[in-house]
Amino acid sequence: MVIAKVIGHTRAKRVLQNAMTENRVAHAYLFHGPAGTGKTTLARAFAGALLCRQGTGDACGKCSVCHRVNEGQFPDFFVLHPAGNNIKIDQIRELQRKAQFKPYEADRKIYLISQAESMTRDAANCLLKVLEEPPPDTFFLLTAVNQHKLPPTIVSRCQLIPIGKVPLDQIKQMLVEDIGVGPEMAALYASLSDGLPGVAREMAESGKNLQVRELVFYLVEQIEENDINGLLKTAEEFEKKKDVLNQVLEQLLLWYRDQLIWVQTGEEKLVINIDKLNKLKNCSTAAGRDYLVKSITNILEAKSQIEQNVNLRLTLEVLLIRLSRTA
Repeated sequence: MVIAKVIGHTRAKRVLQNAMTENRVAHAYLFHGPAGTGKTTLARAFAGALLCRQGTGDACGKCSVCHRVNEGQFPDFFVLHPAGNNIKIDQIRELQRKAQFKPYEADRKIYLISQAESMTRDAANCLLKVLEEPPPDTFFLLTAVNQHKLPPTIVSRCQLIPIGKVPLDQIKQMLVEDIGVGPEMAALYASLSDGLPGVAREMAESGKNLQVRELVFYLVEQIEENDINGLLKTAEEFEKKKDVLNQVLEQLLLWYRDQLIWVQTGEEKLVINIDKLNKLKNCSTAAGRDYLVKSITNILEAKSQIEQNVNLRLTLEVLLIRLSRTA
């Protein structure tokens, strides 16, 4: 992957390429933004550009170095992921030890730390020591969904690269050209991704998000029918499916958001669940603006409570009963 071929993020790409062409690359960068926006993809492309000897301001994408960086087999490019839920101090100590050695093949070494906000306090303190006195010709690329979960002392030693959502037409083009998805399905995946190319790619390649979507619309049917017993059983089932619960709530939020937008504007081009337009029109007309605003607020409150580890089952039961129009 070369920087120029990473979709979206025009400003971020320009900043990185200018840093290389003007020979003012910082020792540490923090790519931050929502999950699925392409932070790691761009960071990897930047690493490749820094290591490639053929390109100017970007990787050539063709040489042996580029191919090995893409495959994760280049000896001077290291990627660090959380071990379980956290990046632990032993992982950073090993990074610190390796960073003292000279590059093996290139003239520099690159360390990519994915999900940097998952570092334990001890790990973060250990990394801070490295960033305060970075070894020569060594560069650190950090990614984080929420930069504010990192110690300010680490953030202050990084050049910040904000990564936002990507225009839907670019995501659609990526799905068609890179994965071979048909135009209609590509448009649907792009719309459902809400500007997150990683989510769109996952939907196209695995269909996982579409399975979650089926669960969401099964839930919507129960809500519309005021099936309280069914909703309570669904809450029990979702308690056992914590790995998809956040996606369920996100897609449920998009459904109510679409209804509210339709009630307020009647603009089809603003609707994300465009393939459900007829159902959307019927539901939003029956629901009304006040109910939709209240429902969106309830979903956001439930998401916040779940993030704070409030009783999961109770939170879901209260939410689903509130979404039914019996509350």
